[in-house]
Amino acid sequence: MNLYFNRIDFTDPETFSPSAALVPRPVLLLYAAHFFVSEVHNGGFLQFFWNSTGLMAPESVLGFEAIGMPKLAALLVEVATPLGTPYPRDRNARWDALLIASGRTESDLKEIFERAPNLYVAFEEAIEPLSFKERNRQAWDLARTENGGFQEAATRFAQNLHPVQ
Repeated sequence: MNLYFNRIDFTDPETFSPSAALVPRPVLLLYAAHFFVSEVHNGGFLQFFWNSTGLMAPESVLGFEAIGMPKLAALLVEVATPLGTPYPRDRNARWDALLIASGRTESDLKEIFERAPNLYVAFEEAIEPLSFKERNRQAWDLARTENGGFQEAATRFAQNLHPVQ
């Protein structure tokens, strides 16, 4: 499967779609779910939406459903919904959507961004009203427990795609 994973380019929506078409759909969904779990374990929902991998949120949802983790899929849908429909695959559009979804005023955002030591810290504070901290904990717990945990569920799914001889 690593051969497939190296083909997927999630730099931006323009490169993602054609590269994603080069791999079998189940592999793409597993890949997207894996990146969601990796990003959320490393830095939470903000990191997932912040990084280019966040463009794969729709595929991550489908990936969790495919591997038998519907609660984690539903949580991602719940957290991504305020970003709008269609889901903003472009990174800058996602950042803008996060700020709009925060409900902060333009003057509040200006103050936050002026005093923050860096852009990421500013975003972290700006989107605090979205309650990502509690949802991060929910995602971590579900990734650890639902359907035997992500690693077990993903392994079973992959083995069904390519049975070990």
